Amino acid sequence: MEKIGLLIDSTTLTRTDINTKPYIKVVDLHVMIDGKDYFEGELSTEMIVKKIHETKKLSTSQPAPGVFLEKLEEFHQEGYTHVLIITLSAAISGTYQSALIAKSLVDYPMEIVVRSPKVASFGVCLGIPLLGEMIEKKKPFVDIVNRYEALYQDAAVMFTLADLMHLFRGGRLGIVSALLGSILRIKPIVEMINGKLVLVKKERTNLACLNFFMDKLKRYEETYKHVYVDVIHLNKPEWAEKLIEEIKTKYPKTEIHLTDYVSPVFFVHLGDQGFGIAIMGE
Repeated sequence: MEKIGLLIDSTTLTRTDINTKPYIKVVDLHVMIDGKDYFEGELSTEMIVKKIHETKKLSTSQPAPGVFLEKLEEFHQEGYTHVLIITLSAAISGTYQSALIAKSLVDYPMEIVVRSPKVASFGVCLGIPLLGEMIEKKKPFVDIVNRYEALYQDAAVMFTLADLMHLFRGGRLGIVSALLGSILRIKPIVEMINGKLVLVKKERTNLACLNFFMDKLKRYEETYKHVYVDVIHLNKPEWAEKLIEEIKTKYPKTEIHLTDYVSPVFFVHLGDQGFGIAIMGE
């Protein structure tokens, strides 16, 4: 009989209920603050927000393959026969490669599938509860992997930020785009395209950003029978509420979740001011 586990990285922990599931394990990425290395799980929101305003000496790094190997061994010792590993986008992190290396080192009978969707953080998290429901219903591993492929093949993440310099310092955005956003006081929209963070539009108002998100959502509503949305805000609750109300009014069948947290790694790269949306359909 199959016993199935999910192994995710810590940037996916944007919902508090995920790490309470016995079949889910988490591998931590690292945050370097003033030369000291921390696991993401060691850092509180208050601490990382304080640090992103106090110091420029912030960086992040992927977990080593050995850490993935340790988690896989834990699954093995607990009797798991199959593990699906889902990491953030391989285009912005080496976490996926570390997972692949770990898989190649496993010398005990266990079926391991490693996947990296072209999204990250709350965009990855959006699909985890749906896969978890299948595990709880004892669905076959092949069906769970197929559901993963269906959910994430056309997943989207986009957001607007108050300050693009965090993305520049983290190497995720060019200096010209970052400076334009800061100097002109525009509302930049960043979207994950082919797994990378791309500055796709510059708006003058938060309302224009909200309308951009709604225009993107329209395609999913016209294409898929079931649409799932995660609205996220970082210290912008009023705009998250407006976006949710707009979605409920225009697309009442959409399943909506509200998130007000990203992991420390993404606080480093995004800052603590903004709002956005993750979408997937099937």
